[in-house]
Amino acid sequence: MQQTSDPDAPIALPYRFDTTSVWHTILKGAFGMNALLVLCILFTVLGSHEVPKAIGLVVMELVVLYFTRVFLRFQEGSVGTLSSDRVEIEPNVVLGVPLPGPKGTYMLERFSAVRVEFRPGPISPGVRGGPNELIWLVGRPGTPNVVLARTEDRAGGAVGQAFGALLRLPAEEVGKPREIRL
Repeated sequence: MQQTSDPDAPIALPYRFDTTSVWHTILKGAFGMNALLVLCILFTVLGSHEVPKAIGLVVMELVVLYFTRVFLRFQEGSVGTLSSDRVEIEPNVVLGVPLPGPKGTYMLERFSAVRVEFRPGPISPGVRGGPNELIWLVGRPGTPNVVLARTEDRAGGAVGQAFGALLRLPAEEVGKPREIRL
């Protein structure tokens, strides 16, 4: 995964990015849970012949399958290379399963901006993680948006400005937390 936490680090073209690892981890876990439940159903039906348990496992599998489909639909992230005139996006695949999302070569003029999407971190004590940001290359109508980088600890604003300057595109910020000074 391309993760940029140093806003002063230079960004150079061609820029190789891989922003898929978070969703690949989630999807591997979901696929593993589906596989485990299917094996449990088969063992219960073929081995122990306990129909009530099998029905319960089928219900559990249907719930897990529903969430797996939701994860597939809303996963984000791409692998590719950004150059001065185009972005080449490789197909996003996990465990041999092709995932929805952008793929192919898009000329840079098909993009209108660089967007920094600020996201809050977990608020529960003891949970790892913190504020993080996604750096998007925003497509014009008919062109997909592409996640170029993930940053953390509010480094996204500077990284987004650097991408914007490098690509000669405006940089915009979405969801930036307000600072209250007393």
